[in-house]
Amino acid sequence: MDLFEINLTAVVQLLSFLFLLWALNKLLYKPFFSMMDKRREKVEGELAEAEKLRRQADEMRIQAEKELKDARQKAEQIISNAEREAERIVEEAKLKAQQEAEKIILNAQAEIERQKQEVLAQVQGMATELAVSLALKVLKDAVDEKAKRDYLMKIIKEYEK
Repeated sequence: MDLFEINLTAVVQLLSFLFLLWALNKLLYKPFFSMMDKRREKVEGELAEAEKLRRQADEMRIQAEKELKDARQKAEQIISNAEREAERIVEEAKLKAQQEAEKIILNAQAEIERQKQEVLAQVQGMATELAVSLALKVLKDAVDEKAKRDYLMKIIKEYEK
């Protein structure tokens, strides 16, 4: 029985130890664990917020890539439309130039034909005058005046045809 003896000193020591445990729990452990719980909650909240921000950043990156892809497609479409429009304008210009050239050629041909007709008319007029003079010289002595006129009128009518 010597091993375990209960006396007043042991009881006081036990009560002092229990009081010390209660005081430490009340003054040190509860505030410390409360602070640690708050810190853990804050860290978990920040991790959750960081995860939320990461997901938002991923969504924004995906949206930005999509918008970039759409912008590139629109740019390619605009370039394609511009190229088609340029080709159409070039074709229209070629067609107008060709039509203008044909018009100039037709006008030139018409002018040439008109000038040709004028020259032919002048040549015919000169030939008629020459023929009349020649006929007058030839017929000067041989035929009377009325016959000369009739003959000249006949020649003039033939050349006019």
